[in-house]
Amino acid sequence: LHTLQRLYGCDLLSDGSIHGYIRGGYNGQDFLSFDLVSRRFMAADSAAEITRRRWEHEGIEVERWTNYLKYICPEWLQKYIGYGQKELECKEPPDVHVSGKEEHGTLILSCHAYEFYPNTIAVNWMKGDEIWDQETEWDRVIPNSDGTFHTWARIEVLPEEREQYRCWVEHPGMPGPGMFAWEPTSGGNLTMVVAVSVIAAILILIVLIGFILWKLQSGNTRDGGG
Repeated sequence: LHTLQRLYGCDLLSDGSIHGYIRGGYNGQDFLSFDLVSRRFMAADSAAEITRRRWEHEGIEVERWTNYLKYICPEWLQKYIGYGQKELECKEPPDVHVSGKEEHGTLILSCHAYEFYPNTIAVNWMKGDEIWDQETEWDRVIPNSDGTFHTWARIEVLPEEREQYRCWVEHPGMPGPGMFAWEPTSGGNLTMVVAVSVIAAILILIVLIGFILWKLQSGNTRDGGG
């Protein structure tokens, strides 16, 4: 049992030229490769040299691979690029959320960027006009199941200086770099939510007690009438 392997393809360079390549292997070892410019095969060992001489003498393999690398492969490549052009040019801007949490007298500010594409992104914490990269902790850019990505950047600051910090985000899907600040929920809003919840609970309790008393009174009335 013997194994024959072949790797071939082409690249379309920015100047319009074509870079084509073919490499062949035999039983896991390099065997032959083809140079498109010189139109010659190159042998990896003495056994491959015999094949090289025969193929170049006959000329069939030379013409076959020259035609493939110069015409067929680039044509297919351009066709596939056209099929995927929309996906290649697709840009989804990040959904940015900033949060804060105070622990032991230190405020931890976190800047999360969700569901962006492509994965090229810059997320930094700034104090005033300066980027504080030495103090910032970053997560790696992680893929999501839908093909988008997410990441975060975190920094520890003094609570009294929180208004000086902004999260700076730059991504190809954004019209320009964005600045995002932490806006904590005010205590007044929280108090209002608690107050409304307590009042609602009291009203429900009153209605429930009234219903029970009405049922008891109705039962006593029927018993007395009987």
